Amino acid sequence: MAEIEIEGKTVEEAIEQGLAELGLPRDKAEVKILDEGANGLFGLMGNKPARVRVSSKSADGDADPAADYAGAQKKVREIIAGILNGMNVGFTEITTSLMAGRILVDIKSPESSILIGKNGQTLDALDNITNLMLHRDEAFRVKVCVDAEGYHKRQEERLQELAKKAAEQVNRTGKPYRFEPMSSRERRVIHLILKSDSALETFSEGEGAYRKVVISLKK
Repeated sequence: MAEIEIEGKTVEEAIEQGLAELGLPRDKAEVKILDEGANGLFGLMGNKPARVRVSSKSADGDADPAADYAGAQKKVREIIAGILNGMNVGFTEITTSLMAGRILVDIKSPESSILIGKNGQTLDALDNITNLMLHRDEAFRVKVCVDAEGYHKRQEERLQELAKKAAEQVNRTGKPYRFEPMSSRERRVIHLILKSDSALETFSEGEGAYRKVVISLKK
């Protein structure tokens, strides 16, 4: 079961950020409020952020997810094909699969460098647009993760190494470790990699482009 603890200015903001990082719709998540936070003097000094734990609901007793999401997967392929045609970017195959309640997409393209863009920015934009277009239909609230030629898979392998080294440092020194600012996708990977470590906890702090993951020993 995917689970993270996350902070925000308000409880609702923390919940929304947690849902985004886990790629979960609200009805598929369980939320526990750990700290409602507090405003400081005149709302300026001593502000205490809200803190929540967001996790995915158990799938026990659910219907076959592959059948439930078959229509969504078809819609995703149609959306991405339309976008790529509009960009004049050629592709040979768009495949979709279901994992942990998310639709995973992999695009095969002879123009993968254009599709991926600098540091994956074009690919991330395609990911965001695909999710926005799919979610216009209330029947399709599943999270979509778009990849091309295994780019994100390679990035996840790199993040696994970073997370492993950071976890070893925290266990050795007892001091929290703060990563450099990351995208929501990268933060989610770090959270999921370390969620099984019973001695550690991870949470996100900061705002916007400066948001980062922190690893610390559990209290």
